[in-house]
Amino acid sequence: MATARQQVERDEVERPFIAQLVSMGWTHVHGPDLAAERSYDDVFLTQRMDAALRRINRLAETGGQWVEDTQAAKAVTDLRRAAKNIAGRPLLTANRETTELLLHGRHVKGDEVHHRGTDQKVHYIDWDIESPNLLTRNDFLVVDQLQVNTAEGKPQILDLVLFVNGIPLAVVECKSPDVKDPIVKAIRDLRAYSGNPLTHDGRKDKDAPRAVPELFAPAQLLIAACGETAALGTISADEAHYAPWRSVTPDYRDDRALRRELEEARTADGRRVLEPGAELTEQHKLIAVVLRPENLLNIVRHYVFELPLKVKEGEPAKTVKAVCRHQQYRAVEKIVHKLRTGRTPLDAGAEDDERGGVIWHTQGSGKSLTMAFLARRLHMNPDPELNRFTLLVVTDRTQLQDQLSAAVRVSGSDIGVATSQADLEGRLERAGRDGGRSVIFAMIQKYLGSIPGLGDTRGDDRALAEDFERARKRIAAGADPEEVADPKPDEATKKAARREFRECSDSTRVLVLIDEAHRSHTSVLHACLRDALPNAARIGFTGTPIMTGTRKTTAEIFGLEPGGRFLDEYRMREAERDKVVVPIRYEGRTGPAYVRKKGELDEEFEDLIAPLDDKAKKRIRDRWAPPSGRDVSESTPMIRAKARDMLHHYVLGAMQFGYKAQVAAVSRRAAVLYRDALRDVRAELLNRVRNEFGPEAQEALRQKKSEEYTRDELLLLRSWHYQDLLRRIDFVPVISAGDEQKSGVWQEWTDKKKQEDHVERFLEPFPNLPPDNPWEVVHSPEVYPVPEEAPVPAGGLNPWSAPGPSVAVPAEKPPIAFLIVKSMLLTGFDAPIEQVLYMDRPIQDAELLQAVARVNRPFRGKEEGRVVDYYGVLNNLAVTLAAYQGEAPKLGASRLSDGLPALEEAAYLVELFLEGLGIEDLSSRARVSEAMLTLHDKEQRAAFDRLLRKFMGALDGALPHQDALRQVPNAQAWTLLQKRVRRHYRDAPGGAFSVRGYGRKVRALIADHLELPEINETIAPVSILTANFDEIVGRIPDVRESAAEQVQALRYHLEERAQRDDRPVYRKLSEELEEVLREFDGRWDKIKERVGPLIVRAREAEQPDSDVADLSPMEQKLYAQLGDRLTDHPSFVVPDTDFLRMLTREVYAEIIELARLPRYTGGDSDDNVSELQAHIWQRLRRAGLRPQQGGLTALRELSNSLAGFAQDHLEGFRTEGRAE
Repeated sequence: MATARQQVERDEVERPFIAQLVSMGWTHVHGPDLAAERSYDDVFLTQRMDAALRRINRLAETGGQWVEDTQAAKAVTDLRRAAKNIAGRPLLTANRETTELLLHGRHVKGDEVHHRGTDQKVHYIDWDIESPNLLTRNDFLVVDQLQVNTAEGKPQILDLVLFVNGIPLAVVECKSPDVKDPIVKAIRDLRAYSGNPLTHDGRKDKDAPRAVPELFAPAQLLIAACGETAALGTISADEAHYAPWRSVTPDYRDDRALRRELEEARTADGRRVLEPGAELTEQHKLIAVVLRPENLLNIVRHYVFELPLKVKEGEPAKTVKAVCRHQQYRAVEKIVHKLRTGRTPLDAGAEDDERGGVIWHTQGSGKSLTMAFLARRLHMNPDPELNRFTLLVVTDRTQLQDQLSAAVRVSGSDIGVATSQADLEGRLERAGRDGGRSVIFAMIQKYLGSIPGLGDTRGDDRALAEDFERARKRIAAGADPEEVADPKPDEATKKAARREFRECSDSTRVLVLIDEAHRSHTSVLHACLRDALPNAARIGFTGTPIMTGTRKTTAEIFGLEPGGRFLDEYRMREAERDKVVVPIRYEGRTGPAYVRKKGELDEEFEDLIAPLDDKAKKRIRDRWAPPSGRDVSESTPMIRAKARDMLHHYVLGAMQFGYKAQVAAVSRRAAVLYRDALRDVRAELLNRVRNEFGPEAQEALRQKKSEEYTRDELLLLRSWHYQDLLRRIDFVPVISAGDEQKSGVWQEWTDKKKQEDHVERFLEPFPNLPPDNPWEVVHSPEVYPVPEEAPVPAGGLNPWSAPGPSVAVPAEKPPIAFLIVKSMLLTGFDAPIEQVLYMDRPIQDAELLQAVARVNRPFRGKEEGRVVDYYGVLNNLAVTLAAYQGEAPKLGASRLSDGLPALEEAAYLVELFLEGLGIEDLSSRARVSEAMLTLHDKEQRAAFDRLLRKFMGALDGALPHQDALRQVPNAQAWTLLQKRVRRHYRDAPGGAFSVRGYGRKVRALIADHLELPEINETIAPVSILTANFDEIVGRIPDVRESAAEQVQALRYHLEERAQRDDRPVYRKLSEELEEVLREFDGRWDKIKERVGPLIVRAREAEQPDSDVADLSPMEQKLYAQLGDRLTDHPSFVVPDTDFLRMLTREVYAEIIELARLPRYTGGDSDDNVSELQAHIWQRLRRAGLRPQQGGLTALRELSNSLAGFAQDHLEGFRTEGRAE
């Protein structure tokens, strides 16, 4: 009998899911109806697989079948063995083996006549998704309520399993939309089913679903659904990697087209799949696109593969299984469609290639994987017009090339990286021809660097401040902002570039992918490639908007869609909604320290030399005045002041969460100076902690309310809290080499191998962070003692001079917290662990948009990225984004203060909700207890949780803004109420309460408050079996709260035990408890008086019975069942111990004997229960059990109840039976 929640799941999630699948060509069978054709121990539908092997593997000449029993049996056995061999190896390994068989088939002995006995490959699935016979060649079956037995023989029921040719390719877990976090709960259950539970799944074994990993060995897609939405993942995905499917193109023109299709489709009983006016949900979209039969095979074959994870040197390789997101699938399918339908330059009437386009996907949205999916989609395609394509990927940065080539490598295609122009030309000569199918990576710009007029020859020593100022003045004087920002090469430059390349291939089966297609030099690349590959198709990828003027050039090179549209777009707003990237917040930190105008520079210069005598001032003025903007930017005092502010900002923010930071400096020299400055101010800060934040200062601060902390007090607290980490972290420049490399200066920061090591260490997580509550921290001895006094920079008479040499790095490599750069790593650098970019250099237009996006990559627990501006770049976007000429795109970043209105709104809604229930004051323990009892309705508690979660998220986003701190008292009060409510009503599994779901900034402010002794000492334990339960409940002064705590604890205990053992004693106690509550409604003193003895009896029922210590676990449970039922039934005399033991052994033997029979399948059918009841009835009669009254009716009632108990615990009996 389904519970109310299960019925909602079936009515609102499962049945609509099935109906939509059936409307697309799937067949539906109810799980129990498959009993005749499958064993519950087998995850495959063998008969269907056998039939498919014969049906889809046919002779090429005649189309006749050739697979016989022997070949089919071998193929089935091989696949079953791969899936079944789970014990002792990771699920991902078994999945890899089964996936290889599914995608590529298995060799078996061929037909003696037609194949002359040679081995032939048999395929399990017909992957020809273009075939009109797809639905007849393959068997698409959806099964609901599928029972699969665990390795121990225990049953587990799966909501929906999607089979193709008898092979489970997809598993769907459904949850009622009414439960809290239904998708998260569904994902958690899917991982538990797979035998690979989430690390933070805190459920006990008895509360979690049983593992059936064999079912997941061949599974390619996992889906969590709740009717309103659905999310797609794989066997290794956690909550963060499941994603909804929000777009329906290119399969449908738009959402309206899908709606019309669903409204026209009918279920088996004639109802519409979607009623007019009903909402089109994300579940509908995912099913319509991902699970359409041909699309499912397309996605499984081309859009699912394993990705390597970064591991430390010496550690074994690790991978995760990834599936495309909707924008990646959409873009690739559009490209494939254009390659199929667009005209080539050789086609009649075509003036140019018409197969190209531009993919504008916002930075961080998975562009490299999109290229990998495209390579796989083409090279694994059965159509020779597609699978013979050569892909040429053109990038302009070595690191980006490395990143893309590593990603595309997982596609399975042959990968080549051109090392020179001659190497590239040699590879291109084979492009598009037999044996030339591959993916080639090249940096063509590298071969063109010597051509005058192409690129900036000043390298990385350009004076950025002066360049920025000159550009601003040119624009103010009327120059074209776009031309100033990104000068277009002239015709002479283009001609010179074209002479560098010769024609390599005239094949039309060449696809050129140009990364960062927004750049003006794309036109030069096009000129070169047009000569080298005159008939190639061209696709441009960009992560930033394309300027107005460049758009025209882009249209000429790649082509645009009707209306001037790009081939596919995926904007920042969509990416944030899909959690592909995190939102970016920016803070302006500019002040009088940085100035640009000459008068201000002179004033700053005079301020710096003010302490010197007149003679020294004159000497310095003669040599240095007037100082340039670069001089000011590189000055030691300026860099030291900014470094101090950066480090304080980092300690108060990103460091607490294990995130890292990047500094963009104005020059390479400034980058090196920042390293020394950051190390100096770190020593300064740790010395302050040692000298100013001893035990007395700590205790004084602890007595203050957290919202009253000054910024300096909070800085000292956080520095003390994280001092073990702060003492070890390093700050590392990554800069390009210049003229200084001959002398060996800065080699540590310019050597390529050392840079790679630094970047790898930067990407590694910090060691374990301390607990959220700072007062729980126990600090280890100092590993690298900090000098008592911070070193003073050596300055001499030159106010712009650098400090002395840095302190030597310890032998053990410290964790790197900061990368300090000028231009390197500002674009194309993918570092999810980076949360903060400190900008202290001029930057504009496309480079600005790319640099800001360095911090938007998702990472565990990362809710946002931060850009902290020390240069004023973000103060006037009309200047820094001038090249967009009135069409300036949104920067994709918001100010920290922008989150305050949402915080105020969220706080107001929580207050309004509580006031509606009469809860206005939570200032005392008594008031909190009263509020806790007011929230007795489950729906109200769920509403409170939802509102509080929204408030806490808003607070975490607005911190550490000073105005946000005003809400900390509310956060403390409301989370304390939530803790009391969760513990009292035992809403979560085990009655647990955790603030894990809230941001770490918030947790740090409320953790200590929630753990105060005066709070914890008066919160009763969850279980009545806890030793001090009575003592703590007895200390509760309010009789209503005390009695309510007893009631809730006893009710929770009885419900938990009833689900596990279903003994009559628990049902009887539950009935008595409810009777007490009805009889003494509101009279809490009487309720407390009557509930106490019930708790005592419930504890007594837990005591082990020495009379059955020698019995097996199932015998002991059966003994308790028999004893309870005979004691409870008026027709029977209470038996003595010996007689009860004898009855137990007799009934146990009968159950074991029947459970061993092969024909006894178990299950909940009436026939099974009737057979078991009849056997038990006869055994009780033979054992001499005679009722005093009621005769056979009483005996039948007893045997029925025992049969039900045995049926519920059948696997336990079977396990013990096998052990005998």
